[in-house]
Amino acid sequence: MFTIPGPDGRRVTRADTRHRMACVKGAARTRRAHPRVPRRMARPIFEAQHRMTLLDQFLAESESVAAALVEDDGTILESNLALGHLVGSTPSLHEIVVPAQRAILTTLLTEAGPGWHFVQAGLVRSSGDVVDCRIWAVVHRDRILVLAEPLRRPGEKLNALLLELNDDLLKARRELGAKNRRLRELDELKNMFLASATHDLKTPLTSILGYAEMLGEERLPAGARGMALTIENSAHRLLVMINDLLGAASIMTGELKLERSQTDLVSVVRQAVDGIRPAARAGHVTITQGGTESAKALVDERRVLQTLDNLLSNAVKYSPQGGQVTITCQTEGHDVSITVADTGIGIPASDLKQLFGRYFRASTALDRGIEGTGLGLANARSFAEAHGGRLTCTSEPGVGSTFTLVLPHG
Repeated sequence: MFTIPGPDGRRVTRADTRHRMACVKGAARTRRAHPRVPRRMARPIFEAQHRMTLLDQFLAESESVAAALVEDDGTILESNLALGHLVGSTPSLHEIVVPAQRAILTTLLTEAGPGWHFVQAGLVRSSGDVVDCRIWAVVHRDRILVLAEPLRRPGEKLNALLLELNDDLLKARRELGAKNRRLRELDELKNMFLASATHDLKTPLTSILGYAEMLGEERLPAGARGMALTIENSAHRLLVMINDLLGAASIMTGELKLERSQTDLVSVVRQAVDGIRPAARAGHVTITQGGTESAKALVDERRVLQTLDNLLSNAVKYSPQGGQVTITCQTEGHDVSITVADTGIGIPASDLKQLFGRYFRASTALDRGIEGTGLGLANARSFAEAHGGRLTCTSEPGVGSTFTLVLPHG
């Protein structure tokens, strides 16, 4: 069975034998209707009619190509929705063409034949706006089929793309803003937790450290003395870490406040050295204090002590057994300079630029599994800068490192 377009345009179904007869009869009628069409053109005409049937369906459903069947004078017989969307309701093509270009349309309609012809002309929308279109015309079933498609002006496609990209960018920016707000909320919660948790940890640890120091001063058997020293050393290390967390929390929340007073920095250096001695003895590292006998400055004693605790703790941790740590306090003009030098493993040049970054750990520390929070040096530099001072470092791998804290007299 075959389904074909018949001579009158309707689709018919025939068996194979009848199909050939229908083609022959259709061809005969076609030749009678169009005497100048040769026999060999009969079948192509039927095929063209079949294609036109498919074209009818396409045009009816098309949303971008405006289509209309018109008379020679431009009267519209049928049209699709796309034409209505483009120019609104109109009885004639001539009414929607720019007056100065109507002659072009007339020529197109009168010269329309079996082949496609096109012109470019402006069509007037119902709003009065003019849209440039490419207009095609072809003879279709004794009528003229006219197609119209708006032309894009130079840059219009790019503008449309830019508008689309801008919409996507605005959407992404809104989503990113929402995520950033959520991250800030989580960061604030984290800082609040750090401040609360570390403060609660510090209170009992201070008691442990105090009692361990008292035990170390008692006359104890060698084994007990060693255990007391271990307790004191471990408690001091924990205290440094807790102070790092507290300091980081105050810096990140913008709540870092200095309680300045006239302070003898040599005395602060001595306190820091006394605090690190248990760890130095446990690691067989020698600590030497040198420099001037007195150097006063207007500083926050607690923050300076925390900075020196951190510098000395690092110096001891990164020094091998038999290593040497030297801390020196000097007055230099309007400043006080405190230097902590060690004979430890040193820091690679590639790590020096990031050394004072929050949570950064030098590769030499990671390779050796040396513990730390990565906050101490970041806090120390922040404390120095809050005083109007600075903290710098020079280092050579395998030789050692030197940290210099410079604070103004005030």
